[in-house]
Amino acid sequence: MRVVALIDPLWGGHHGGYAVTLAQGLTDQGIQVHIIGPAPFVEEVCRAVPQATGHVLPLFPGSGPDSGPDSGPAYYRLNRVARDRVNLRFLRAALRMAGGLGADTAHLLWLDSFLPPLVAALAGRKNRAMAVRGTLHWAYFLEEFEARRFSQPVHRLLLRTLGALGLRVMMHSRALIRGVQAGELDAVPHPAHPLQFQLEEREQVGQAVRQQMNIPPQATVLLAFGGTRHDKGSDLALEALALLPPHVHLLVAGSAYAFDAEAFRERGERLGLADRLHLHLEYIADEAVEGYFLAADACLLPYRRYFAGQSGPLIIAASLGLPVLAADVGVLAEMVETYSLGALFAPEDPVALARCVQDFDVSAFAPETARFQKDHSPQAFVDAVLQSYLGQAEG
Repeated sequence: MRVVALIDPLWGGHHGGYAVTLAQGLTDQGIQVHIIGPAPFVEEVCRAVPQATGHVLPLFPGSGPDSGPDSGPAYYRLNRVARDRVNLRFLRAALRMAGGLGADTAHLLWLDSFLPPLVAALAGRKNRAMAVRGTLHWAYFLEEFEARRFSQPVHRLLLRTLGALGLRVMMHSRALIRGVQAGELDAVPHPAHPLQFQLEEREQVGQAVRQQMNIPPQATVLLAFGGTRHDKGSDLALEALALLPPHVHLLVAGSAYAFDAEAFRERGERLGLADRLHLHLEYIADEAVEGYFLAADACLLPYRRYFAGQSGPLIIAASLGLPVLAADVGVLAEMVETYSLGALFAPEDPVALARCVQDFDVSAFAPETARFQKDHSPQAFVDAVLQSYLGQAEG
C-alpha cells in the first residue's frame, strides 16, 4: 500500500484529533497520506502532520458537528432529502479526487448519517480499482438505542448493499458489530491519546484544577465531562447529586448544549446544591482536558439509553486508571466490564446512579489499566486500520 486518502465531510469535535492520529501512524510507516475535507479539518490535520497533503473540499459552507440550528450553518436546516443531495455531491467529489490522487485506499472517516448517499456514490463510481473503507462511530439505528421502527432493518440493508459494493466498515465496538450483523464489519480499537502528565505530576495538576473550580480539598468529586449535551445526561447527574451526602460534589465540564451555564446553575440552586455544583461550560482545549480528570475521584457517565457510540471521557478515565461509573448502555457497559473500569447503573435513573456512587468500593477497585492502554494505543489503532485496508481485520 502506497497512498491513502483520508476523507471527512465534517470538522470540529473529535474529527481532527482522530484523523491526526491515523495520518501520523500511516506516514510513520511510509504511506503517502492525502487529507480531503473542509478547510478547518484539512488545516488542523496538516498542521499536526506536515507530511500529509491537504485538499480542501467543503461539504457545505461552515458545516461542523458543533453547530446547532440556531447558531450554525444552513446545512443543518436542510430537510433530509436536500441534505442527502449535498452529502452525495460531496462523496462523489471526494472519491473522484482520491482516485485522481492515485490513492490505493479511500477511507471515509465519518459514515454516520451518510450511508444512503454512499450507496449511490459507490454504485456509480468509475474507479473500481481503489479500495474504499469507512468508519461507523454510532449504531444509532439499532432498536436497543430506541431507534425508529424501521431504522434497524433499513440500515442493515444499506450495510449489506455497501458490503456488496466493496465497502468494509470499521467500528469501535465488538458489541455493536454483534448488534449490527450486516455488511463487511471490522473491529478497530478507538485510539487513546498519550497521557500528558507523569505520575508524580498528576496530584499537583489535579489540585490546581480543584482550586480553580473552588472545590473543597475534602470533597469527593464526580466528573461529568462533555458539557450539557442531552445524551450525556448531566441533568440526571444533578438530580442524583441531591440524593448523595454533602461531601460529594459534581464537576460538569465542556461546552453548553441543552442547558447554558446560568440555567444549569439555577437548576442546582433550586435543588439546594449551589455549593456542591462546579461548572465550566465552555470549550476546553485539548491540553487542558486531562487536568479535569485528575481533579476527580470518579468519572461519571450518566448517558441516556440512546447513546450508541464510544465515549471519549471513558477512554481518558480508563487510560488514567480513574474509576468509571457508567450507565448500563451499549459500548459503555462493554468497556467497563471488559477492563474492570468501575461500576454500572440503570440508565436514566438518578436513584440508581446515586446508589451506584454510594455502593462503589474504591478499596476493591482493580482496573486493567495496562491492558486497556495497550489495546487502545495509537499503534494498535493504526495496525487494526491497516488490517481492515487489507481485508484481514477481525470482526
